[in-house]
Amino acid sequence: MNRSIYMIAVAIAASIGTAPAWAGPSANQICAKMISEGRGGSLDQKACLCTYRVADAVLDNDVKALLFDAWYTGKDNMPALARLGNPQRVKKQLRTMHLSMKANCE
Repeated sequence: MNRSIYMIAVAIAASIGTAPAWAGPSANQICAKMISEGRGGSLDQKACLCTYRVADAVLDNDVKALLFDAWYTGKDNMPALARLGNPQRVKKQLRTMHLSMKANCE
């Protein structure tokens, strides 16, 4: 169930640095749009919101902003992540996100 969101996160996460906090649409808006456009895999709104809350809690603001933007717009933010630097930090955050999703969202 959460594997779809995790795979999206892994696909766009190569590097990290600093960026402003996410100031875009709400969690409800992001999940509703992503699901309605068929980009949420098998996620329903409840599972998507749980995944959003986990990402919001464990990811740094710059990674979070790019991830949530990708979820909302469907845009490939891989080039933007690659320009941020330090790929090991992103990988560690995504592992933490995945483990937290398994513990809290399934």
